[in-house]
Amino acid sequence: MPDSAGKFFLGDYINELVARGFDGFSSQDLINLVNRGYFKVARTHRWYWEETNDSFHLEPGFFYVTLWPAVGGELPNFRSLDKLYCVTSEYSNRLNALDDDDFFTNYLPLDLTSTSAQSEPDSYYVYEGKLYVLPPPNSPRDYVAHYHQRVSAMQNPASDQPLTPIHLDEAILLAALARCHERTQELSLAAAAKGNLEEAFDDMRDDEEFLMAEQATRVGRDDTWI
Repeated sequence: MPDSAGKFFLGDYINELVARGFDGFSSQDLINLVNRGYFKVARTHRWYWEETNDSFHLEPGFFYVTLWPAVGGELPNFRSLDKLYCVTSEYSNRLNALDDDDFFTNYLPLDLTSTSAQSEPDSYYVYEGKLYVLPPPNSPRDYVAHYHQRVSAMQNPASDQPLTPIHLDEAILLAALARCHERTQELSLAAAAKGNLEEAFDDMRDDEEFLMAEQATRVGRDDTWI
């Protein structure tokens, strides 16, 4: 059953599909169809709910955190990094992204475990599943990474939930329902489910548009007087 806030677990989506007549599908087929619906909703647009942040700590001699695999990484479901801040109480700053030449020429060839390579970090670079903080810190440092999440397939019906907020549970169910109808060649019912899903997408766009309702209207530069 849903959690205390009413948000669906994977098993709740499966139960809904079974209740709607798709009890002839195997459990794994239903899991796959729910995940395909989930991915459909998630990839339609880059929504605000993908934005998240996590903190991590680095001791001297340590200069990266692991991003992949998505579940086991120190920044779960990492997709792309937006901003990285040092938030140590006695020292704080925003780190800058290194360009490729700087990283591959000035850092990657070095022995980054050496104390001679340590200094105050001011940059970062993402490479081969790791987020490098450079130069390696010479003092303990705390960081907060602001990043976009990547959705991953749900597997455990009893514990896995989508990253999307609760109001998109219905959209995921509609997307999964459309795929179930397509599987059984009920094309008119599939089309109806897709129509309802498009209405849900319209609501999502409205949510995104009014997320910062008090934000000043953006205007372009007027050069017509020149």
